[in-house]
Amino acid sequence: MEQIQHKAVVVAVEGNIVEVEMTVNDACEGCRAKEVCGAGGEQRIVAIHDTYARSYTPGEEVMISLDEIMGVKAVVYAYIVPFFIMIAVMFGTKAFDASDWVSGGGALGAAALYYVGLWLMRGKLEKEIVFKINKL
Repeated sequence: MEQIQHKAVVVAVEGNIVEVEMTVNDACEGCRAKEVCGAGGEQRIVAIHDTYARSYTPGEEVMISLDEIMGVKAVVYAYIVPFFIMIAVMFGTKAFDASDWVSGGGALGAAALYYVGLWLMRGKLEKEIVFKINKL
């Protein structure tokens, strides 16, 4: 299975969690979904659960990795699903002769509800999309 790998710098260590800082566009070099992701060029802090977290120190350079399929899954959850929800709501409301304002507002409202649901399920998603950390 292909992996997306990137160097990062440890920012903090608390319990079994290592926080690392990485530049997103460099981390996505090998990803096939990078064209639709739109995350390029940003500094991001990622929290990684690791049983050996205490062996890392702030300022240490590490290698983090993510299975490519998990990266694609994240893009699908964040961009593809809400797009199709919006399209379905727009066509569904237009089928009942709703105005353009109602169709557009309904589509945006449905997308907003989807993102709220996604946020509420973040604990489950954090268990599903897992980063791994290794010393260099």
